[in-house]
Amino acid sequence: MDYDSWNRVLTEHFFPLREAAAPVYLSVDDALLTELLTSHTQAATTPPTAAENFQTAIRSRVFGRDPFEGIASRARRWRRHGAAGDPPFIALLAATVLAASRMRSDNTAVGRFSYYGPLRELLGLHKGSGMPDGYDVIVPTLWGHLKWWLTEHEQGRRGLPSAIPHPTQVNIGWSLSQAVLVGSDRVQVGLFLSAIGAQPGDSVPEAELLARLQEWVRLNRPSPRIQRALASPELRPLLASVLQQELAHYDGLPRNSAGLPYVPLSLTTDAGGFPYSIAARIPSHLRLESLSLNGDIVRVPSGAEWLPITPPDEKVTPGSALELAADTATLMLPAGDLYVLQANDLVGKWTSVNTAEIGVPHRVLVRTSFAAQAEAVMLACGSDAVRQPRRVQVPDGWTLFRDYTPTRTTTVRGVVGPLAPLHQQLARLSGGLRIDGGKQTYLLGYAPDLVLPATSDDHPRTITIDGVPLPPVSPVSTDTITIRLADRVRCVGEHQIEVENRKLTFTLVERYRESVALPLLALPPRSDKLATIPSRVPNSASPSAPAPWLPPGHLSGSFFGSYQRDPLPATSLLRLGGSIYALGRNRLAAQLAPEAPAWIATMDHVPHAIDIEPLLGALPFQALWLLQVTSSQNARAWRAPIVQPDSYGAPSGSWTILSQADWRRLTSGNFTTTAVACAQDWTDYTAGK
Repeated sequence: MDYDSWNRVLTEHFFPLREAAAPVYLSVDDALLTELLTSHTQAATTPPTAAENFQTAIRSRVFGRDPFEGIASRARRWRRHGAAGDPPFIALLAATVLAASRMRSDNTAVGRFSYYGPLRELLGLHKGSGMPDGYDVIVPTLWGHLKWWLTEHEQGRRGLPSAIPHPTQVNIGWSLSQAVLVGSDRVQVGLFLSAIGAQPGDSVPEAELLARLQEWVRLNRPSPRIQRALASPELRPLLASVLQQELAHYDGLPRNSAGLPYVPLSLTTDAGGFPYSIAARIPSHLRLESLSLNGDIVRVPSGAEWLPITPPDEKVTPGSALELAADTATLMLPAGDLYVLQANDLVGKWTSVNTAEIGVPHRVLVRTSFAAQAEAVMLACGSDAVRQPRRVQVPDGWTLFRDYTPTRTTTVRGVVGPLAPLHQQLARLSGGLRIDGGKQTYLLGYAPDLVLPATSDDHPRTITIDGVPLPPVSPVSTDTITIRLADRVRCVGEHQIEVENRKLTFTLVERYRESVALPLLALPPRSDKLATIPSRVPNSASPSAPAPWLPPGHLSGSFFGSYQRDPLPATSLLRLGGSIYALGRNRLAAQLAPEAPAWIATMDHVPHAIDIEPLLGALPFQALWLLQVTSSQNARAWRAPIVQPDSYGAPSGSWTILSQADWRRLTSGNFTTTAVACAQDWTDYTAGK
């Protein structure tokens, strides 16, 4: 393939349209070149052939005394003319990353980087040594073009930039950052963040992330890239920056290189032994309607937290990893040497969980080689003596314990760490009345608790709430410390918790109260056509969408109706959408224009409704019908609930009865009544009978 062909293939591979805006790593090595060349030429090849093909293509554009200027000129023209087509510099940036991957393979030892040697060899720049002419200006500029294209031109639809400068290696840091991890490593980083209890919007210092990753790597089986980067003093700063970047975009789920989520699977069992099965834990913010597995469609019930799944043809066995590809997600059960099981009423079985909980009975399935260590940890966590069930059949080489109910936590390392409640967890927010669809948004009066895991530190933690320090909290025992924030934070707005270097942010909002304008449809226009003015109704689903247009002469006031706690009759709750009118006798009509509070407008997928009854009670006339106009040709009419208004009768001087023509305009069109029996009543009503 020539340069343009490689450029196109690399762009398609790394930057396709994706489901979620996630960081993209332009990670290129010899194995990937072989895969791409084979798939696009339909011919078998070997790594040297693929590398030589790519090398020849790059050298056809990078040469001479100013080797990068040709591609730099194309990049400037491409951006100046609206960035039409693929960015012309992807293959060159890929070559700089390939040189970084080769450098890291040849120089795993501590010391300075030897980057420019592999780069010159790849580009064919044999004359001279060190940094090629123009590299320090053009290559960082090209990374800037890529960032602009992804964030501003494509608006994240093809991913987000991940290249970052090195703290000391300013010129080559951009390419080095892409060689630290490959796209497939994103899943393992997501698993790591999930294991330490990271939550969307968290802020964790880089040093703490690295320290916790070091422990996580000891207990898990991450990729060789992650292990090498963690072991290299030169690459550790880049790895820390990558972890921070992933944390900034973390939504609570591991994701693959295309941004598709990995839904965690749990091992399930009737009593702790054979047969074993699986169930998916569906996060509340992941809106899955169905999953396609092996051609079968699995429906996901609305609001489901757990979804039992029929395992594949092979039997599910403890200790083995399982990965199922679905259309919108990947289901994954990691390999393990220990499973902590809890009784799950939603699944009706014992289900594996990430870590044990204080006060909750568990069963523990562990490899026999770790059984004695596990039993010692369970006793250290305050549990009574555990026993091994006699009539439960477990796999060879495994031991099952029952009656494990921890009463405290302790510091435990190694495979049996999950037996200690909150093992390796960060300080976190727990509980509270969280608003669905929001990032750490809670209802006023129902703030979450701050949970501090066990620590072996001898000094007390420093905790501040909105900059005000709390009295010292010392770990007098190994028990978890819980601080009720609802007793300390009593005002709406954003609040920040600092636990030493860790920052947690949450927002409190008021209970939903509707602000409703009550304009009169009056003041007939002088012309035959009805003039229009924009309403004040916001579109809560899309704040940038234009507001609907309403008839003229709106004389509006407003009032507040409380959103009631008690369940209301279905007829009195109305989902927002379209224009809503209350119709009375003698062609009296008023529009009910709900205005959602600002905090709802900023959140996605938050269903809300207005309470019709107090609105009708505030009208100056008796409402007989409710009318919801969703378009110029479609509307829905139904009888208004029987409500005793505060005061009604003849309108005051500021209210005017609609003209016959205006009334016909309002009540004409394709109407749907809520019941067939009401159809004739509606016809009689609009005819004035």
